[in-house]
Amino acid sequence: MDFKLFLATLAGKILAFVIGVFGGGATAAPGLYALKIDPNFVSKLSKQIPQGSIIISGTNGKTTTARLTYDILSIKYQVIHNRQGSNLLRGIASTMITNCSIFGKLKFDLALWEVDEATLPEAINNVFPKTIVLLNLFRDQLDRYGEVDSTRVKWQKALRTLPKNTTLILNCDDPGISILEKSFAGKKIFFGVSDSKVRLPAVATVADVKHCLVCAAGLIFTAQLSAHLGHYRCPSCNFKRPIPSISATNIIFKPDFSTSISLNLGNQTSTVNYPLPGLYNIYNVLAASATALNYGIDLATVIEKIKKFSTAFGRFQKTTINDRELLTFLIKNPAGANEVLRIISNLSKVNLLIILNDKIADGRDVSWIWDTDWEILKNKVDNVFISGIRRFDMALRLKYAGFKLSKNNVYKEVNYSILNALQKLSTKDTLIILPTYTALLDVQKTLSRAGEKVTKWQKQ
Repeated sequence: MDFKLFLATLAGKILAFVIGVFGGGATAAPGLYALKIDPNFVSKLSKQIPQGSIIISGTNGKTTTARLTYDILSIKYQVIHNRQGSNLLRGIASTMITNCSIFGKLKFDLALWEVDEATLPEAINNVFPKTIVLLNLFRDQLDRYGEVDSTRVKWQKALRTLPKNTTLILNCDDPGISILEKSFAGKKIFFGVSDSKVRLPAVATVADVKHCLVCAAGLIFTAQLSAHLGHYRCPSCNFKRPIPSISATNIIFKPDFSTSISLNLGNQTSTVNYPLPGLYNIYNVLAASATALNYGIDLATVIEKIKKFSTAFGRFQKTTINDRELLTFLIKNPAGANEVLRIISNLSKVNLLIILNDKIADGRDVSWIWDTDWEILKNKVDNVFISGIRRFDMALRLKYAGFKLSKNNVYKEVNYSILNALQKLSTKDTLIILPTYTALLDVQKTLSRAGEKVTKWQKQ
């Protein structure tokens, strides 16, 4: 018996039980302490999984892509997945603790891990992935990650260590992601949007990749879909957008926030309607589809699961309180926030509640709000409310964007801001809530207390 592994598992299970008794999610602390006792805890348990591990990482879309991938793969495999969204190595360890025996034994066919960008190299060294899905790289939490170039360099070093039997699934529309194929000699699968335009209002573009990552010449974009995502080529070398084997065309964004696409897989094309809004969710659907098809799931099953999928709380959530509809969209960086603003700017009238926090999980640096195109909404908003720790920073940004504000628009407490905003709206109005990550948890609590049946995020 591996005594160190046994102690780590026992300590983790005891801590998880205690945290659970007091109503916590136990999504990180048990794994943190298990890794202190046995630093090889994750790697030891990962070796027990016969089909190996899948890693999904990127700045935006990790949670939605991982959940959709899990839903599809569970048709064929017994999958262990950090569904709670705790995506550091301690979160992976905590998921293992919850699902293993007291002696550290796992009984799963396949592991699926949502992994934080900064944790990707460490995760690769510990879970021995057979498939890695990389979605995008945008500026996010600059105080923690630094610029995207530094993250990409770390990824490149980690990918060079992978065995050739690993499969790399890459977003070909992001030049900062497609360049990673040069760091890996094994199998590559590309996904992307093949339409040259999307039917969404344009926003001010915040592009993190403007120059060729091979020779530094200025990239030429024949289609720029979002930020630096699009169809590109370098005029000075052979770097260009790879041709995707899995792509979306004929994109239609519908008024009810659903989407229709043609899902193209080689010689197969199927129309898919699913209840998620926005361009960013198309990439999530494509990434999940590419992963599932690579694991032998047939296209018909993939499409059926996509049609029925619903996101994690807050990624896009419709709720109702006192006959008033609320739409909740998580925002956390300029690229993601701009895509959300593009979606809601299609509405004729907007009632907005923005909740800005700067806790560790949000990122201390909130300068990203100045790179977000709030101006696109200034002539659409009937009512705007602001809350959160950095509410005055947000109010200042909106003043510069041309919004009319007073002290009556700004609230200290999240709970009060939601309930007060609802009281000021008629039953025909919709309130759109845009919280950062830790604010999203406060939103969930408020909606639950107000009578909305929302499953706790820890238990999803």
